[in-house]
Amino acid sequence: MSSLAANHFNGGCLWKYQVSKVGKFRIRATWMASSSTPAQSMEFGEGKTNKLRIGVLGASGYTGSEIIRLLRNHPHFQITLMTADRKAGQSIESVFPHLVTQDLPNLVAVKDADFSAVDAVFCCLPHGTTQEIIKSLPTNLKIVDLSADFRLQDIAEYEEWYGQPHKATALQKEAVYGLTEISRKEIQSARLVANPGCYPTSVQLPLIPLIKSNLIQVRNIIIDSKSGVSGAGRGAKEANLYTEIAEGIHSYGITKHRHVPEIEQGLSEAANSKVTVSFTPHLMPMSRGMQSTIYVEIAPGVTTQDLKDHLGNYYEHEEFVVLLKNKEVPHTRHVRGSNYCLMNVFPDRIPGRAIIISVIDNLVKGASVACLCFRRIFLWFNPPDFKVFVKSNYFPQGETASRFAVDEFCLL
Repeated sequence: MSSLAANHFNGGCLWKYQVSKVGKFRIRATWMASSSTPAQSMEFGEGKTNKLRIGVLGASGYTGSEIIRLLRNHPHFQITLMTADRKAGQSIESVFPHLVTQDLPNLVAVKDADFSAVDAVFCCLPHGTTQEIIKSLPTNLKIVDLSADFRLQDIAEYEEWYGQPHKATALQKEAVYGLTEISRKEIQSARLVANPGCYPTSVQLPLIPLIKSNLIQVRNIIIDSKSGVSGAGRGAKEANLYTEIAEGIHSYGITKHRHVPEIEQGLSEAANSKVTVSFTPHLMPMSRGMQSTIYVEIAPGVTTQDLKDHLGNYYEHEEFVVLLKNKEVPHTRHVRGSNYCLMNVFPDRIPGRAIIISVIDNLVKGASVACLCFRRIFLWFNPPDFKVFVKSNYFPQGETASRFAVDEFCLL
């Protein structure tokens, strides 16, 4: 793939391999003016320049491994630092065998990390542990935090829901909530980006455009969400044992899940008024994937087709948000390992109501790639504005590959 891309670039032409909406390949050629972009700046291999040096804090967790999997093949990024306190001194392949072929640095403890060869940091540590660490990082670093520590604008609300004081309130004020399709301009100028949670991502992507346009009522929003077990993290917990999870489904965090204030914050901002929701999450006996089924009241004079048309127009130019056609139902297996959010809208049998179904991979769109895929601002690295994702083995796996998660090379 890399040599093919280099030959095409050197010829002044870009070939874009992309998954179509029906799961087939299409090949599209786009001419690029060589006078504006030097050929050597687009080459793969030995001739590439301007690599952004990346540090991954918490590399031994699921989201950390996804960051590594996706960045390791990118021609403009080089992972120069990986931390994992409990695995310090080990190689990443000893923790994640599916990364065995990569030439990556060994894991070190955070306290021993040298940030002199790092330009940007992905912090994949649990909430409550990142605030002081991020506060101590060199101020020249770009930072993406995948924990919940900088998602909530209201410090008091954070302390209420997470049960601990916030130790970096000054940083909280400058943090930008990183829901890419909604906050692209704000992300572009940010130094610290708070990566959205998985449930909030699956809920806000369909609801925010509809609320902003007053197409649905902000009262009586009911959200039923289901997640794969990897959403609970990689820590050893009795509740996550195979014998506890297999062959069953159970609800958790009823009325008190920590993603509730994050969801309500985003919806309230879209509505310019306080929005409350009824949100119940469930744990499913699958490794990865997430589905949110959302029940809403339609605004007077609005139809279900109006909702579909608006979402289709809103996300028309977004690569990774897809409104399915007709009555096609989104499936979690169709997004496994990919960065896509698939959604659709259905009329409820109760007049004046609609049902919205949204699916994502909780470890990709719901975590790691959400913080990577700032389309056309990809981690603040602009020219020549391109990203490369080459599918490779991922972990934890599922039984069926995504129809969207195939080898993909694209320049956007």
